[in-house]
Amino acid sequence: MRSNRLKKILSIFLVLGMLLMSLSGCDKDDEDIHRAGGYGYYNSNSQYSRQWNLANNTKKLDTGVLDGARAKRTAIKGNGQDVITLMVFMCGADLESKAAMASYDLQEMATATLSDNVNLLVYTGGTTKWHIQGISTQANQIYKVLGNGQIDCLVANAGNGSMVSPDTLLSFIDWSTENYPADRYGLIFWDHGSGSIGGYGYDLKYPNSPAMSYAEIDKALTASNIAYDFIGFDCCLMATLENGLMLAEHADYMIASEEAEPGIGWYYTNWLTKLSQNTSMSTIEIGKNIADDFVDMSAQKVPSQSATLSVVDLAELEYSIPSKLTAFAQSANTMINNQEYQTIAKARSNTREFATSQGVDLVDLVDMASRIKTDEAMDLTASLLSCIKYNNTSTDMSNSYGISIYFPYRSTKYINNVLKNYQAIDMDEDYMECIRSFATYQTSGLVSSGGSNSPYASLLGDYPTSSYSSQSSGDAVMDLLSLFMGGDSGQSSGNNYSTLLSYGLQALLGARSGDLDRVAQYVADNHFDADLTWKDGKIHLTDEQWEKVDDLKLNVFVKDEYGGYINLGTDNVFEIDDNNNLLESGGDTWLALSCDEEKWIVVPYYYLSTTTGENNSYRIDGRIPVLLNGEKADLLVTFTDEKPEGFISGATYCYDDVDVVAKNLTELTDGDVLDFICDYYGPNGEFVDQFLFNDALTVNGEIHIGDIDISDYEVSATYQFTDLYQQNYWTTPISQH
Repeated sequence: MRSNRLKKILSIFLVLGMLLMSLSGCDKDDEDIHRAGGYGYYNSNSQYSRQWNLANNTKKLDTGVLDGARAKRTAIKGNGQDVITLMVFMCGADLESKAAMASYDLQEMATATLSDNVNLLVYTGGTTKWHIQGISTQANQIYKVLGNGQIDCLVANAGNGSMVSPDTLLSFIDWSTENYPADRYGLIFWDHGSGSIGGYGYDLKYPNSPAMSYAEIDKALTASNIAYDFIGFDCCLMATLENGLMLAEHADYMIASEEAEPGIGWYYTNWLTKLSQNTSMSTIEIGKNIADDFVDMSAQKVPSQSATLSVVDLAELEYSIPSKLTAFAQSANTMINNQEYQTIAKARSNTREFATSQGVDLVDLVDMASRIKTDEAMDLTASLLSCIKYNNTSTDMSNSYGISIYFPYRSTKYINNVLKNYQAIDMDEDYMECIRSFATYQTSGLVSSGGSNSPYASLLGDYPTSSYSSQSSGDAVMDLLSLFMGGDSGQSSGNNYSTLLSYGLQALLGARSGDLDRVAQYVADNHFDADLTWKDGKIHLTDEQWEKVDDLKLNVFVKDEYGGYINLGTDNVFEIDDNNNLLESGGDTWLALSCDEEKWIVVPYYYLSTTTGENNSYRIDGRIPVLLNGEKADLLVTFTDEKPEGFISGATYCYDDVDVVAKNLTELTDGDVLDFICDYYGPNGEFVDQFLFNDALTVNGEIHIGDIDISDYEVSATYQFTDLYQQNYWTTPISQH
């Protein structure tokens, strides 16, 4: 516990509709921070190990060819005689306007030594500011990278179409292939990406336009009528099975990342130079060079940020995977509907997940299938590993084998949109049925438990058992589901289903009404029902109750003078003894930031995940919601065994209106202004809004991280349990000592 105390809260007032509260200006001693979670009986879904579930497939080049797979569409001449046209579709977006990331990559391209047999064409647009003089913000343009530091503008005005429009993409492809015909074609998408929930791109000049979906990418590629040697994505989250199956009709290989990319993106100089030295290089070798350069440069420039990149043989993928995916989906769906939802949920929970702070539900398919362990799942696993010809990752990305898939669990927010996109690209019907079934059980569990994620009852010290205590039969659960499908939001009974209704899950349940009797009975028989009040400093759960816990975090609130509650966030601090008792501890200190180690500012902080390794090594990641120079973002915070005091490992912007997962910014710079954002609950327990919290912090050198004693405040520290349906429950407040 820190020896210094914070000042008492003196005032709370509104500024531009946002709450500003003073919890700053105190001193801190130099004691090291410790943020390791408790490791008793309970194993959190957010705990990862550097040990791989199956054999590690990183940095292992596979040049084998599967019998029966189609011949490659691109025939390589050999002996360096091949002419290659590489098309880079560079939507600069805020990555360029804020951080010059597109300009840096253009410079890397221009630094390469390029041969006459390499036509490197770049289509620029999608941003309001370029950092290379002469590139237009008024019109899209086409450049040829000449190498040796030079680029040449070929088309000064290529129109002003949106960079997330398939028509704009098609116009670039048509112009490039007409003017620079070649033996081999490569297409690289450069920008943000959101994988299966949205697709590619965010055009800053068209900020309300949705990303280019897989179906729209397919439309442009089909119209181009070009056989691509490879299609790559210098974007986040695009190494999905859905993307690969769509691209298989157009290209021989996919090069993409499972994880959200660091902002620096691919490193272009080395692999382009090597390709120029041998334009007949195998595509697998090209992909290997791209992956190695990307991961190695990320480790050098942004060592705290995760990186993945894989090379997938699309000829193998379209030949071997569809039937295996169908069998896997049918088997998993049978398990879900045969009283084994919990088995699938546990496997899904323990699977490597990507962009965890965004809740987009993209997971490594090899990892998930191998955890389900049926014959069909292991058959799919083996076939997927054969299709992944090369995979490279940063050391913290265990169980990232190279291909992800959408599997809804953390949030059902995107399921209807994803299913519509699936239909547009003819995704496997059995897989769609599998995730519909899973979502039906999950949604039924949410509805039956009250449909509310509010900590209000806990903050008031009410008895926080789940509402299942009065819903002990399948008939009672079915009554609730029937009300939900009938459009009753449950407000009269104090429940809040509005978020579920807004996601269209009412229609999902209604379409499967014939199955709901079975679902209701399962939910009634398999729910988290525990007494979450403290008794003698302990909360006891049985083995069976712990089995139904998916996640556990400390959740801390501060009560203001008007009776409302400021949510300081969550942390992975808990302790469980050998008798399955959660022990009453935590909530006396909270995370704070400082640039001078004299004035400390307490900030909202949300724990994300822990990765552990050998010799007690660990990495803990969390986020701090902020306005970064007036724009909504997350500061990424990392604690390691080598730096237990913690450090800011990057920042990523947040987009509320479009489904985009931003690349991480590489670093903050002096002069950046950080305003901290908190969730605020009113005296009646209702969520009011997000507000500014505490003083702003202007970056000036290193940002220091520490724990500050907050025990002088009226703190309500609780533990937040999450069950297998992703419903949250809070304990009564921890007694403050």
